[in-house]
Amino acid sequence: MNVNASPYPRWERQGAVSRFLLDPNRSVYEIEEMELIGGSLFVALALDPADLVGQFESEQNAKQACARDFTKRQSAGHARRQREP
Repeated sequence: MNVNASPYPRWERQGAVSRFLLDPNRSVYEIEEMELIGGSLFVALALDPADLVGQFESEQNAKQACARDFTKRQSAGHARRQREP
């Protein structure tokens, strides 16, 4: 086991908000838990730019959607860089 491995990227939760951090100063996604009468609703946002990823019934589903969105954005960015001269 590598004890010097970077703890980033990672999810960090503070109160009703979880953030996906690439490093201590840069978050990419935010999931806010909203308490409703029938249970909680989790709203996921991409912070760069602030786009709604979706609304989910569980934090785990919201995190999975953020992971899919992150992969999609990385692929799109990589494809754009390859096309530029």
